[in-house]
Amino acid sequence: MRCTDVVILAGGSGERLWPLSDGNRPKQFIRLEDGSSFLQAAVARAFALDVKGDVIIITRESWVTLVTGSVLELLERTGRANLADRVLVLGEPVGKNTAPPLAWACSYLLSLDRGYVPNIFVMASDHVITPIESFVRDVRSASRISDDCKLVSLAIRPAYPATGYGYIKAGPPVPCVGIEDATAFAVNSFVEKPNLAVATEYLADGGYFWNSGMYAFKADFFLEELAAHRPELARAFSGLERDTPVTGPSGIRVIASSKSVAAAYGSCESVSIDYAVSEKCARSVSVRATFHWDDVGSWDSFAKYAPAHDEGVMRAESENCFVYSDVPVQLCGVDDLVVVIHGGKALVSKKGKTDIVRNMDMRFFGTDKGGRRA
Repeated sequence: MRCTDVVILAGGSGERLWPLSDGNRPKQFIRLEDGSSFLQAAVARAFALDVKGDVIIITRESWVTLVTGSVLELLERTGRANLADRVLVLGEPVGKNTAPPLAWACSYLLSLDRGYVPNIFVMASDHVITPIESFVRDVRSASRISDDCKLVSLAIRPAYPATGYGYIKAGPPVPCVGIEDATAFAVNSFVEKPNLAVATEYLADGGYFWNSGMYAFKADFFLEELAAHRPELARAFSGLERDTPVTGPSGIRVIASSKSVAAAYGSCESVSIDYAVSEKCARSVSVRATFHWDDVGSWDSFAKYAPAHDEGVMRAESENCFVYSDVPVQLCGVDDLVVVIHGGKALVSKKGKTDIVRNMDMRFFGTDKGGRRA
């Protein structure tokens, strides 16, 4: 069985790409070199999977209008406006990581009683993935495996000793009967983000993979695992009233606010799917991805995909500097810098150190870590 529904998580604030990404217009709305935003690229990938159910985008209530406008622009630009009624946008009352919105999505889809158990594929709204054909093939393999009541992650072969990603330690191979060219293995363990020395060991070992954060699972299986490992969180989303989406002129359906969902969010913890379920699930399997993947989590990585935005930059005795600025900049006698100036805010960092921005206190700049105004 292929996946029936796609859930795109679009509630992150993308603080590592500050100041271009902030609480008013976060990372997923930033445009890449081809003119599409991260979110639009994710929606295009979701439709490439040709699901028979919905493409569900979960975001903050305050970003619902941005999301619907972005999706409508994509569909009109690509001549697929007739697919608008396949999109459902859910507005979270507050960001609580990834497990609560997935509990909401699973509960909602199961309440529809469509005659089959939804097989869900979960993806982020802010990754760069190519080529699309490999992505589709790998997702279909993962979905086929997950139909046997398994939690299936997509594992990325590490290209360097990354310290910003969680890792998956590979266990024994898993047969992929009837799935051409798929390589799958049982998950020995999920490993937290390592320091550089440990990440270097993982790379040399060859048995560790980056955790992409993308998962395939059946909706009822996920809720059963959540009940086993995070019972209070599962109870918060059990028996939710099924809200009726509002269909706008574009045809996109929206649940912008919900009293029952607000109550569930108010009573549940903020926790990731990794902490809540995947690290504890005894039936975890990974499919080795055959596509290129980048979560573009820092200005160092974004520089590879950013459109030219340095027309007003002058350099004197300065080498290997990346500048993204909406005001003129002069570089004098400096090397290996990342300089970002946007909306009256500036970031200056050594190349290779832009990840550190996530450790800054964003309240100093008027925005907290959740992307909300302080």
